[in-house]
Amino acid sequence: MDGAGLGEGFDFHALLGIADSLPVMMAFCSTDLQFRFVNRPLADWFECPRSQLLGRSIKDVMNARTYETRRPLLEAAAKGQRQLFVAEFHHPTRGLLTTRSEYIPHYDARGEIAGIVLVIQDVSEQRSTEIALRESEARFRRIADSAPVLMWVSRKDGSRDFANEACREYFGDTVVDDPRSDWTDRIHPDDRGRVVETIRSAREKGTAYDLIGRLKTREGEYRWLHAVGQPRFDPEGNFIGHIGTASDVTGTKEAELELRREVADQQGELAQTEARFQAVFESLEMVGIMALDGSYLEVNRSVVEGLGITIEEMRGHKPWEIAAFAPFDDSKEKLVDMVERAAAGESVTGEMTIRTIEGDNQIMVTIKPVTDADGKPLFLVGEGRDVTELKIAQDQLRQAQKMEALGQLTGGIAHDFNNLLTVVVGGLDLIAKRVEDEKLKRYAENALSAAERGARLTGQLLAFSRTQRLEVAPVTVGRLIEEMRPLLRNVLGPGIEKQFDFQDQDMKVMADSTQLEVAILNLAINARDAMTDGGLLRFASRRVTVSEDHELEPGDYIELSIADTGEGMPQDVVDRAFDPFFTTKEVGKGTGLGLSMVYGMARQSGGTARIASMPGEGTTVLLYLRNADDKDEGRGVPVSGSLKPRCDTRGKKVLVVDDDEQVRSYICASLDESGYAFAEAADGETAMKLLKQFEPDVVILDYIMPGRSGAEIAAAMLEKDPDLPILFVSGYNETDAIREAAPDAALLAKPFRPDALDAAICDLLGD
Repeated sequence: MDGAGLGEGFDFHALLGIADSLPVMMAFCSTDLQFRFVNRPLADWFECPRSQLLGRSIKDVMNARTYETRRPLLEAAAKGQRQLFVAEFHHPTRGLLTTRSEYIPHYDARGEIAGIVLVIQDVSEQRSTEIALRESEARFRRIADSAPVLMWVSRKDGSRDFANEACREYFGDTVVDDPRSDWTDRIHPDDRGRVVETIRSAREKGTAYDLIGRLKTREGEYRWLHAVGQPRFDPEGNFIGHIGTASDVTGTKEAELELRREVADQQGELAQTEARFQAVFESLEMVGIMALDGSYLEVNRSVVEGLGITIEEMRGHKPWEIAAFAPFDDSKEKLVDMVERAAAGESVTGEMTIRTIEGDNQIMVTIKPVTDADGKPLFLVGEGRDVTELKIAQDQLRQAQKMEALGQLTGGIAHDFNNLLTVVVGGLDLIAKRVEDEKLKRYAENALSAAERGARLTGQLLAFSRTQRLEVAPVTVGRLIEEMRPLLRNVLGPGIEKQFDFQDQDMKVMADSTQLEVAILNLAINARDAMTDGGLLRFASRRVTVSEDHELEPGDYIELSIADTGEGMPQDVVDRAFDPFFTTKEVGKGTGLGLSMVYGMARQSGGTARIASMPGEGTTVLLYLRNADDKDEGRGVPVSGSLKPRCDTRGKKVLVVDDDEQVRSYICASLDESGYAFAEAADGETAMKLLKQFEPDVVILDYIMPGRSGAEIAAAMLEKDPDLPILFVSGYNETDAIREAAPDAALLAKPFRPDALDAAICDLLGD
C-alpha cells in the first residue's frame, strides 16, 4: 500500500495519517473496482487487517446482494458521476447494518478518471433511534386513537396539532389531515353563533369551555356533541391552546327533548312514549332522573351495572347518600352544589371520583334542569361519563411536554456550565503543573478533581437532555462504583445496607462511563423506593461467556447485578418495565424513562439488561456489558498529561473564535504555553477579517455563539479555503450539525485540559 494508482500530486504518507485519524471509513478503488487504499476505520469495521482488503475486488469483499445493490452506482461513479445514498449492508459478522455511502470520482492530472474515492458511515444506530422514536410516537397515537371519544389538541389561533381517529370517523379526513381546515361551517345554523363565540372567548381569556351543539357528521347528519376544552400552558404559564374532548350526546339530548314532549302529550300516549324513551334511556351511558332536591326518581341500566346497586336502593336517595360516593368527601360536596345550581335552572358539569365495580374511576357528571313552557325547572337529568382513560392520556401528554421543556432547560444550563468549567479545569491544570509548593500543588489537584466531577455532572445533564451521545470506551466497574459510594450513601440514606461483591475489582467493560454511572444511580433509586422500610442493596459482578443468546453476540461479557430486598414485581410488570413511559408510580413522581434509559444504554453499548423479580422476593437487575481487553486502561477520573507539546509548534498559527472572553483567554494562554502563534476573535465578522490577515494553520471555533453560529462561520471559511483545518469546541455534542457544515472538522468537548487541546491540534496538522 504505497499510493500507487492514486495519481500524481499525492503525499501518500500524509494522506494515510489523515485518513486513519478521520472518524469516517474511506477507501480508494481503481476503475476495475479493486481496493487500492483502505483507511484504518474501514478495516476495523470489516474486522480484518487492511492488507486482506487491498488488491481484492469490491465484489469479493461484499455480500452478493449488497454488491448487486451498489454495482450500478459504482459503475456510474467510475464514469464520473458522483453518488450519495443510504442502503442496507450485509456485514460478514454483524449482520444487517445500514450505511451512508458517497462514491466520488477521482481524476488524475490529465483529467481522466483514475478511480473512485469511497466515503462510508455506519448509521445503523441512528436508524434504530429513528425507528424507536417513530414507535414511541405511534404508541401515543394508538392510545389517543383508541379513546372512545373525540380528542384533539389545538393552538391559540385555533389550528389543530392533533386530532384522533374518532374525529376522522365522525367528521371525515379533512379535519384530521388539514390542521387549518375551517370546521365552523359544520355547526348547525341555530347553534353556530353561540358555539363560535364561546370558543373565541375561551381562547381570548385562556380559560376552559363547556358547550353542547349540533354538528354535521361525514354522512351529512346533524348530531349533538358535548365538547369540553381544557386550557394548555407552556412552562412559563403562557396560554398556548386547548386540549379538547367531545362525546356524542344525541341520545341524551333526544331523551331530554322526548321527555319535554312527554309532559305535553296526552295521557293516552304516555305509555307508548315512555316505552320509546326507555329504549333510548337504557342505551345511554350512566343517566339518572332526579327530583329538584336531588332524590333519584329513575336510573338506567348502565348506572345499575356500573355501580353494582339496584334501582330500588337508589330511588328516593340523593347521589351523595349512596355507597359509590361515600368514600369521597370532595365528590359529595360537588354534587350538593351542582344539584342546587341545576334546580335553579343552570346546566352544570363537574369531574369527580366514584367507586364502581371496576374500582375508583374519574367521572364527568353533567346535571341539567328539564323545564316547563315557562322555563320553570320540573326535574333534573344527570349524566355520568367515565373519563378515566382520557385523563390518563391527557396526564401522559402533559408529562411528556414537561419532560421535553425540562430537557431543553437542562441542556442550556449544562452548556453554560461547561464554558465555566473549561476555564476552571484549564486554569487549575496549568497551576498544578507550574507551582513548586507541594501544599499548593495538592490544593490545586484537589480542586481540579472536583471540577472534573462537575464535568461528569454536566455530562449527566446533557445525557438527560439528549444532547450528548454515548462515548463507549473501557470502564473499570469497581473503580467507577468506588467513586460513586459517597453519592450512593447520600441517595440511599442510612436505612439501606450496601454490599459489594466483585469477582475482580479491575475488570473492565465497554460502556460510556457517564451513562453507566447514571444507570447505576437510577437502579439504586428504584431499589430505594422499593425498600420503604430499609433493606439490603447488593452490587456484584462476574465474567460470563455467551454463546447462544437472541440479544447478545457470542463472546465474553461482564454481568453487573444490582439486587434489592424490596417488595418485588409481578411478571406482568416485569414484562413492561423497560417500556418507555411505563411506570407504577403516580403521575409526577416518575417519568417512566429510568429503566428504559438503562436498557437503551446497555443495548447501545453492545450488551443488554434484564430483570428477575417476584412479589415479596425483591428485584435483581442484570446488566450484560461487553468485556474490554485487559490492555485497555479503564476510565476513572481524567488523567493529567504532560504540558510538553505533542508536535512541532514552531511557526504554527492558530485563530481562536469564541464569544466567551474567559474561555477565549484560557485557550489563548494554553496555545501560548505550547508555543503556537495565535489571534483571537469574539464574533464571525472579526474572524473572517483575521482569516485573510493572519492566514492561520488551524481555526478553533465555538459552536454556539450569538449572531453567526460556529457552523455558519466554518462554512464561510471553507468556501474561501477548502483545506483549512477546523477544530470545534463546544459544551454540546452537535456532531451531525458540525459534519454537515464541515465534514472534515474535529470536535473537542468542553471542558478540556491544555494537553487535550494540543493533541487535537496536532492531529489536525497531521503530526
